[in-house]
Amino acid sequence: MTGVISGGGQWAYVAAAYALTVLLTGAVLWHSWRAMRRAETRSDALRRDRK
Repeated sequence: MTGVISGGGQWAYVAAAYALTVLLTGAVLWHSWRAMRRAETRSDALRRDRK
């Protein structure tokens, strides 16, 4: 049947899909953490300016 992954290739595909998912999830978490840290820094600066 054309278009069907069979044999050992299916496990390589599954492993690649999981690896890509882990990699992209890590990238999103890292980006979100960096944005949060920048926002906290700006917030602290504004709070210091008010005093």
